[in-house]
Amino acid sequence: WRFVVPLEKISPHAVRVVLAAEDAGFYRHSGVDCGAVARAAWQNLAAGKRLSGASTITMQLAGMALPPGKHDLRRKFHQAVLARKLELCHTKDEILAEYLNRIPFGGKLHGIEAAARYYFGLPAAKLNLAEATLLCGLPQKPNKLRPDRHLERARERQRIVLKLLVRRGETTAAESERILHLEPLRLRDFRYRAPFMAAAFPGELYHVFTAPGASPRTTIDRELHYKVLAMLRNRRSQLRGVRDGAAVLIDNRTREVLVRIGTLDFRAKPDGEVDAVRAVRSAGSSLKPFIYAEAAAAGFLVSSTRLLDAPVRYGDYAPGNYDGSYRGPVSAAFALSHSLNTPAVRLVARLGEERVADAFAALEMKRRRSGRNRPPGLSLALGTEGYTLWELTRAYAILASGGRYFEPTLSRDTGRPPDGPAVFSPELCAMILSMLRERPLGYGGPEVAWKTGTSNNNCDAWCFACTPEYTLGVWFGNKNGTRSDDLVGADAAAPAAADIFAMLYRNAPPPGWPDETKILELRELCAESGLTPGAFCTRRSLQTALPGVPLVPCRGCAPGNRPPLRILSPPPRTYLPPPGQSAVTLKLAADGKGVSWYLNGRFLGRNLAEHRFPGGARYTLRAVEEPDDPEAPLRSAEVTFSVQNRHP
Repeated sequence: WRFVVPLEKISPHAVRVVLAAEDAGFYRHSGVDCGAVARAAWQNLAAGKRLSGASTITMQLAGMALPPGKHDLRRKFHQAVLARKLELCHTKDEILAEYLNRIPFGGKLHGIEAAARYYFGLPAAKLNLAEATLLCGLPQKPNKLRPDRHLERARERQRIVLKLLVRRGETTAAESERILHLEPLRLRDFRYRAPFMAAAFPGELYHVFTAPGASPRTTIDRELHYKVLAMLRNRRSQLRGVRDGAAVLIDNRTREVLVRIGTLDFRAKPDGEVDAVRAVRSAGSSLKPFIYAEAAAAGFLVSSTRLLDAPVRYGDYAPGNYDGSYRGPVSAAFALSHSLNTPAVRLVARLGEERVADAFAALEMKRRRSGRNRPPGLSLALGTEGYTLWELTRAYAILASGGRYFEPTLSRDTGRPPDGPAVFSPELCAMILSMLRERPLGYGGPEVAWKTGTSNNNCDAWCFACTPEYTLGVWFGNKNGTRSDDLVGADAAAPAAADIFAMLYRNAPPPGWPDETKILELRELCAESGLTPGAFCTRRSLQTALPGVPLVPCRGCAPGNRPPLRILSPPPRTYLPPPGQSAVTLKLAADGKGVSWYLNGRFLGRNLAEHRFPGGARYTLRAVEEPDDPEAPLRSAEVTFSVQNRHP
């Protein structure tokens, strides 16, 4: 922070004090005070150590232009030469004004105008003598004396400055005492860590700061706030048709809110003053980790359990995946980390809508009806219900902190909030967080558990990310609900979250995730289904499971079940298109009913009879028969073949 002002707009008191404290002979010497140099040399020799540097204001200004280095005689000589050049090229007033506009006053404050406005909320022209003596003592050790953090040190330095004024005849001892004890020192209220902070907390802090006799300190970290705000604004500038964003950052260990950004521009019209942290928005897929947690607690799945990603229909409700493709049988960890919709909808159907809604209620995520007060039904899995950024970030923080409910705090004076009832077991938290770390967030950054969300019709983009130390929630969108094709969680919010976590861990050790093998238990499960093996499950493997939670049994390997699915056509071979054609049409047939076909990992269709395959490619064709029993393993088969190009 540096605000350049001319000398005439700086309080005469401040000019008088800085001259007396730093360079009483400023207007008499030519850049170097030879008498002061001689006195400093004598004092340093007599004491056997450096007591005085004899630097004039001009020499100090010249020193600001030099690169950092050892303060030895060579550097001092260089300063003296530059000071003489400054004196030849500029007037005394120009040099003094430049000095007062550049000297450090603590933190990122440079220049007396920035210091006056930050510490006192006043322009430098309106500083009284008490304020001038306090400020002008800071540049000696600006960070150790800054009054917003070390007021007693700053006051002690002020006493030294006043004694110096008395010694040099600038004031009397009686006047010095009056200045120190009676003249007002109009320090700004530092509870609001930055001048605009009050506007950022319309809900939580209003009652905290207006309570009778309250003098709290906010937990908001000003430096982090500005860094995150800059990253959100930078990301917003790269998104078409997106005007706003918001973020919440929680310290999982202290339960303190370090960053709470409810708007990217408070003065923007018409909705800059709307607090997006408390706004109710469609949550999209960001709710899926809590659905999977409930399913795991019910014994329906572990990370390796096979789930089906295929077209699904319940009455007139037929949800699909965001990208329009389906992957067939996948592990639960893959389905969650890749945010597949149809496995999540199937889980809600098995759990029951009320049980899922009760799980959300345990996280204090208020159930808000959509449409004409209609119940959400199975669409709970896809986040069609409305929730707030605050509620969702808190839920992820509970997951990242061991599973006990807590309410994050914005006041340092309240201490760490007490833990509430257990929502998840620590073992369940470890399993879900491991599933959310299947895919990296960004490239080369810290290992982060994360989940994105995109609301229906691309109106909201979310990303929630956590480590054992921090939980972050990011939202991008338009407060009036305007859609944008760029409002996709993975493309809009996830890159911003990756940048923020890279900044948080830039000079810190990587996240210390617990060893899952010491929290979860290794259990022998059916290798086909990822469920408790029965007597006829011939393929088994050791997989992680929740201690003490019985997993539903595998029913697909019992006698009487149908043999493995076989693809009857096409057989695995190399095909050549007919003359004059660039593709070959092949029949699709398998010895099952209701077979879904997948080509190179993408859904082709259900009960297809044939398909056209272009030449010059290699294909992997997969057939999947969905069983009537959701706990039975899926019958599937795969064939690989090539189609050559026909050359004339």
